[in-house]
Amino acid sequence: MTVLTPLIFRPSFAQRAVAILLFAGSWLVGVRGLMHLIQNMPRLLAMVRLAEVNGEPTWRLWTALVSSVAACGAGGVLLVLSILFLLLIEGTHVVVDEVGLTVELGSLPGPLARRLGAGRLAWKQVASLEKGRFFFILRGGAEEPSKETPEAQLLSRRVTLRFLVVDQLDRLILTILERSPNLRFDS
Repeated sequence: MTVLTPLIFRPSFAQRAVAILLFAGSWLVGVRGLMHLIQNMPRLLAMVRLAEVNGEPTWRLWTALVSSVAACGAGGVLLVLSILFLLLIEGTHVVVDEVGLTVELGSLPGPLARRLGAGRLAWKQVASLEKGRFFFILRGGAEEPSKETPEAQLLSRRVTLRFLVVDQLDRLILTILERSPNLRFDS
């Protein structure tokens, strides 16, 4: 299969729309939950003070108060993850050319994008293709370059590329399987 122009794979409109809907819905629910906590905080504190004055046990009220704050904190973490999910879906580009493939996460800063799986692999370097819990994972390191030059030492490090989902995923995976001579599957 010869391709003179690079193939660019990115999430489809439907996949991006679902990511945007999940993002917007989680933010609406999160903001509403925080508003309810802020509105009910004075009432909960007044109930705790009233129970202390009357000599009643307050551990149930404190448990309700602490669990409400903890739930809002957990919701905040989920909101940050929804932002990250949206940015990963919106900014993902997988470029396939004659030399290899590149995963670009354009909506994230460079160091974070590299940490989450952006980078480039030559076809000879592709060692394995896996489906992880959330990501499709391409591991490099199949080719053993000579250790004579600094460029060869830089290329010898194991590169791992990750992407969530792209449109025409089956075509991308078949292209990777066809063009990677050192691809192996471990059972």
